[in-house]
Amino acid sequence: MLRHILRATLFAGLLFAAFDQPLHAQINGENKATADSNPNENPDTKWHLINTAIFAIGVGWAIWKMAPAFFNARSADIQRAIKEATGLKMQADLRYSEIDRKMATLPDEVKRMREQSAIELEREHRRRQEETAREVKRIENASGAEVEALTQEAIQAARQRTARSALQLAEERLAARVSGSSNDDLLRDFIHLVERGNN
Repeated sequence: MLRHILRATLFAGLLFAAFDQPLHAQINGENKATADSNPNENPDTKWHLINTAIFAIGVGWAIWKMAPAFFNARSADIQRAIKEATGLKMQADLRYSEIDRKMATLPDEVKRMREQSAIELEREHRRRQEETAREVKRIENASGAEVEALTQEAIQAARQRTARSALQLAEERLAARVSGSSNDDLLRDFIHLVERGNN
């Protein structure tokens, strides 16, 4: 719309310039003729007033024709900007109310999160206790089995030492009672028989 107004103004200005030159030349010629007869009258002023009136009428007509559309368009733009600003304000108000709602429920949310974390910690503590008890029981079972095996091994070793000691003692007593070479052979045979019986 502003472009149309500028065009109309430019067109009126060109018309003014086009009419002004021939009129100005004609007036100059008449001025010379009339200036000699009556120097108080100036026809140049009359034509300038006519040209200014034509120009003003042209500009007024252009404004009357194009200004309403221009201002309507500007009014529509302003209304659209107002609607957009109103929409943005409503969105901001909605976000603000949402933030207020969240802030109002924040203590309850923190309390709920603390209770939930306490429940999870208790559950984890029980699980760790159960795992530890199972591990202790497994270690006790393994230790008991190992102790039992070591006990059996110690008993077996003690029996073998006792048998050797008893055999050695029997050997010594027999050696003291029996003398001579025939008795030595008899003693050796007896010892071999006892060793075979132990093995």
